[in-house]
Amino acid sequence: MAYERPVRESGEKYTLGFEGLDYTVQIPWVWIPSDGGEVRIASLDLVGQTRLNRDLGRLLAARLKPFIEGKKRVTMLTAVEKALQLAQVTAFELNLDEIAVAHNRVKPHMEPGRRPLLQVGADSITSGDKFLALYERSLAIVAEATDGIILFDDVVSTGSTMLAMQALVEQAARFARLSCPPPILAVACAAIEGDPALEPLVYLAKLPAPQFREAQ
Repeated sequence: MAYERPVRESGEKYTLGFEGLDYTVQIPWVWIPSDGGEVRIASLDLVGQTRLNRDLGRLLAARLKPFIEGKKRVTMLTAVEKALQLAQVTAFELNLDEIAVAHNRVKPHMEPGRRPLLQVGADSITSGDKFLALYERSLAIVAEATDGIILFDDVVSTGSTMLAMQALVEQAARFARLSCPPPILAVACAAIEGDPALEPLVYLAKLPAPQFREAQ
């Protein structure tokens, strides 16, 4: 019997199909604030979606394996928090024991001022202006991945979050006094919006383009 994913959100839905997945996903259309009005997007929220993260993580890992084949010192860099579960499943399937995580705020356990901390700005359709921070452990993981890094997120639209993570990789390399930053092996996500100018880009689905309306 085919799996039927329950629908939890109210309102109008968008049916999203993932290449390689034998069931579709109903995701809500939502309006989010934007400069001078609102933007309507089909909102893919993977947080807490145990089965969906497992299934998509396995599919992404299968596509990413060729990028790390024959390489030993590799890792994945992801941003919290919506992509973290998917990143962990994907990393497990790729036999990566640990991954680097870029946080969206500085937390007390990072001990800023006492421990190394790198920070860059980023912009996101769903999150607006934000920053990404790489603290001591993740900084070391990135610096040690001299064979390459996979940049990872749940959805890629403008590509600004991925570019911010790439900037973190470059900063980490300078901090560790490497002769050059680790190469970016691939940019990976569950779905894209629009046509991000990133290569090589690995994804499983394409979301509809955001729709803008001016404030009344």
